[in-house]
Amino acid sequence: MNSLVIIDKPAGPASNQVTQWVKEIFNEKSTHCGTLDPQVSGVLPVLMGNKAIKLQPYLMTSDKEYIVLARSEKPLQETDIQGALREFTGKIYQTPPEISAVAKKTRIRQIYETELIETQGNYFLFRAVCQHGTYIRKLIEDLSHVLGTKVTMEELRRTRTGAFTEQQAYTLTKINDLHALGRDSLVTLTLEQAVQKLPRIDINTKAAENIAKGADLYNIGIMAKKGSIQKGTPVALFHDQQLIAVGDALCDETQFSKQKGAVIKTKKVLQEKVNE
Repeated sequence: MNSLVIIDKPAGPASNQVTQWVKEIFNEKSTHCGTLDPQVSGVLPVLMGNKAIKLQPYLMTSDKEYIVLARSEKPLQETDIQGALREFTGKIYQTPPEISAVAKKTRIRQIYETELIETQGNYFLFRAVCQHGTYIRKLIEDLSHVLGTKVTMEELRRTRTGAFTEQQAYTLTKINDLHALGRDSLVTLTLEQAVQKLPRIDINTKAAENIAKGADLYNIGIMAKKGSIQKGTPVALFHDQQLIAVGDALCDETQFSKQKGAVIKTKKVLQEKVNE
C-alpha cells in the first residue's frame, strides 16, 4: 500500500504516537506531514508505504488553516481584536517558543488571512491561514502586546493543510473499523491525489521511461503543463494519469524551450515501471 490517509487527530496524543497507531493498523511504514502539538487537534496527513513517504517534504510545506479559541484577561471590543489581527496579516517576524525543538532564530513567516469569528465575554474565536512553520502560540503572545492585556490560547484546531480539509479527515477509530471490514479505499487517497497542490507536467512515454530510471526531464519530453513553475519549484511528473516522479524546476517555465539541458531535476522516483 502506497497511499495517504488524513487523520482527525484528537487532543492528547503526540503526532508521532498517532502515526505509530496508523502503522500498526495498516502494517505499513508511515510518516506524518506537519507536527501537531499533543494538545492540538485536527488535520494530520499520514503517508503510508515506502514510495509514499518520499513525498513527505512536499506535503510539509503546504499552507495551514487553524481555528483558535483565545481568552483575554479583560473583555475586549470586537473592533480592537479585528484591528490586532489585521496587524499580523502579511509578513511577520517570529522567534520559536522556548519549548519548540527548532533553533531559536527569528524568521519571517506569512499570515495569509485572519478572521474574527465570534466573541463571548473574555473569549474570542478566530481563523488564521498561514505559512507552514508558523507558531500560533507565539502569535497569541504577540497579540497580547498589541491588545494591551494578556491573551492565552485555550484551544487550537487545524482545519486544513494544503488541499486536505477536516471534511476529509477520519478518526483513528473509524479508520480501524473500516480497515477491519476491508474497506481501506474509503479512507485512503492515492499518491496522485497527495500531490494535487503541486504544479504538474505531463510527459511522453520515452521521458517517463527515462525518469523512472532516475534521469532528468528535458523540454522535448513535455506534453502539457498545469500550474505556475518557477526555478526551484517542486513539480509532479505524470504519464498517463500516473505519478512517475517529483522533481525541481531548473529554470522558469518561460525558459523551458530555450534551455539546452534538463529543465526538471528528478528528485523522487515513485514508479519504476511505466504504464504502456
